[in-house]
Amino acid sequence: MRWETMLRSLVLALGLLMAMAAGGSLRLAAQQAPPAPPPGMTQQQFDALVEAISAAVVKKLSEQGTLPAKPAPSGGATSTASDDDDRFRDESRVMADRVRAVSAAFPELIRHSGEMIGRLDRRPTGGTGPGAFLLLLALAVALGLAAELATRYALARARRGVLHGHDAAPGPWRLLGLAAVDTVPILVLAVVARAVGGWWFAGEDTQARLATLVLYGLVAWRSYVLIFRLWFRTDLPVARIVPVNDADARRIYHTLSMVTAIMAAVRSWNLFLHGYGTAPDVMAAAAVASNIFVTVVYVAAAWYTREAIARWFVAMVEHQHHAGDHIRAALARRWIIFALILFLGIAAAHLYEVIFAHFEVSAAVIRTLAIIVGLVLLETLFDYATRRLAQPAATDEAGVAEPRFVDVAARCMRVLVRIVALLIVAETWVVEVLALVRPQDLWRVARSGVTAGATLFLAFVAWELVKFLAQRYAVRNPVLLPGGDPEDLGEGTVPSNVSRLRTLLPVMRVAMAVIIVVLTVLIVLSELGVNIAPLIAGASVVGLAISFGSQTLVRDIVSGIFYLADDAFRVGEYLDAGKAKGTVEGFTLRSIRLRHQNGQVHTIPFGQLGQITNFSRDWTTVKFNLRFARNTDLEKVRRAVKKIGLEMMAEPELKRDMLQPLKLQGVADIADNALVLRFKFTCRPIKPSYIQRQAVKRMFQAFPALGIEFAQATISVQSLGGAAVDPALGGAAAATTLSSAQTAAAAGGGA
Repeated sequence: MRWETMLRSLVLALGLLMAMAAGGSLRLAAQQAPPAPPPGMTQQQFDALVEAISAAVVKKLSEQGTLPAKPAPSGGATSTASDDDDRFRDESRVMADRVRAVSAAFPELIRHSGEMIGRLDRRPTGGTGPGAFLLLLALAVALGLAAELATRYALARARRGVLHGHDAAPGPWRLLGLAAVDTVPILVLAVVARAVGGWWFAGEDTQARLATLVLYGLVAWRSYVLIFRLWFRTDLPVARIVPVNDADARRIYHTLSMVTAIMAAVRSWNLFLHGYGTAPDVMAAAAVASNIFVTVVYVAAAWYTREAIARWFVAMVEHQHHAGDHIRAALARRWIIFALILFLGIAAAHLYEVIFAHFEVSAAVIRTLAIIVGLVLLETLFDYATRRLAQPAATDEAGVAEPRFVDVAARCMRVLVRIVALLIVAETWVVEVLALVRPQDLWRVARSGVTAGATLFLAFVAWELVKFLAQRYAVRNPVLLPGGDPEDLGEGTVPSNVSRLRTLLPVMRVAMAVIIVVLTVLIVLSELGVNIAPLIAGASVVGLAISFGSQTLVRDIVSGIFYLADDAFRVGEYLDAGKAKGTVEGFTLRSIRLRHQNGQVHTIPFGQLGQITNFSRDWTTVKFNLRFARNTDLEKVRRAVKKIGLEMMAEPELKRDMLQPLKLQGVADIADNALVLRFKFTCRPIKPSYIQRQAVKRMFQAFPALGIEFAQATISVQSLGGAAVDPALGGAAAATTLSSAQTAAAAGGGA
């Protein structure tokens, strides 16, 4: 198997890497060294000739029947084990030959590099020498960089104009404007490099090819640096996307710029060597040397920026999650461990490529590393969008923050980007490197997996949208808080037409979650080739068994469904359920919770709820009595009360809740010393007691000025014959009369 060979090769390649890094050269047994080729023939040509002659001899002997046959194995298991051992020895021998050949090619690499430098001399043909060419090439690079720098300085005013009046984090359009302005210098650099290359280094000779590679690498390097500049903004902290301070931003930015410059130079030199028919072993030696050098650069750069990058990752973790997420924070602080493992794996993969000439490994490694860097930058961009671009979230009266759509979009985009990156990496290594699946069979094999993954992603997006809409509606439409007085709700109480939807939100969320989970599981299992018909039938049977075994639970659930369908109550309404009274604080599929005004919580199953009385539905008419003096002018009271009612209907604080104004209904009773009058008004069942107190206060303030007197708590005593009565005797008589009246009232109440 190819992947088994790769694993074995990686182990030996790691050993090769450590040996070469220590400065040693691998030398195997002297008896295994190949004979020296004859003069005028290279080692590769001699090895190919020997292999061709051996194959011809074996074929000839086989045709003549003189080739001895292999002895028959004694058993199948023994034969298989022997074949495996032979194959492993062959692979080891091939690897040893390749290691020996690559190790022996290092002196040839030095000699060949000197020859390549010698080819830069065009003086025999009337051209320039190597020194003058290198000086001219350095001048071309300097001109390109100077053109980029001059363009950046010329566009400094445009950059300030984009950020004019924005001391805080700029919006997305201003960030795009800054990116467009910063892209112009790179375009100028590309134009200058192309013009200078076509003017000074025209032709197809060695100098022209090297100059083209260097100038192309220069443009590629500055393009990568542009991406880092957009994220780190060492000169514009207000537009910085990465959550680090100025010192960390400069350290990481300059280190990444240096690393990309080294990578561009190494790649240009390798391409230059490859373009002139360099021998395969020499190219392999150059690749090994480049691999060791680049790995050392990676490790040194990671170690130099380990603390700054750790602070970057920790800041992202603490924002995306909560500050107490110690596991993710600890992993973020120790990112250097994973980076070193990744760099060593990249080095081993390059050595495997060199030994077995599987050049697709290099492309797969570069693509994987680019995807990892891109994921980190995109995660930082999403974190910036949710951290600085979004407006502060609003909160309700309970302090619950309103969810923001930008957070939902960022979570969905994160998941989508990770899925796409995983698919690209899997396709790269499974198809191109390990060759487990042929490219033409990839879609046929992966179609079900892609469909299942897309279904899971769409289910995740659907659930995030449902949760976002439910939470936002709940925050924007608050109801009575637990422990509050149902008749004393303050400003901002929801009207009855939205209260029902607010009440049904918990049940709707549960229902949507069940629907999304069930449909997603069925679709995914169906795409993976699982027959879902038995699952559906089994679920039905299990549902029936549960229904018969838990009739009380089913009765509670069904009763609750009908209560909700009849709109019998809503969250925040005051109910009288016979045995318990209170405000509806919440409910489940089985029971309802009532919060009494004294703080007790009553949990009542729907099956036991029975008849309920709702005191908070639609409207309520409040009637109350007041005692006035017996000689009160009823018409004057009627006009005064009508005026007070109209004033209350026009007051902004009360007009939203009052449906009909305060009015005098008539005489309710005539007492010995008072005239009992009845008043009424109609309002929403939100705070009737508050409106009643406001009405009584206004009447108490307005009636004395109009000559309307309330009844006094006095008893008139009149003597027979009209003679004057001693006040002491009158008070005693009044007290006796009042005591007799109270005794009679108590006796009547007891009866």
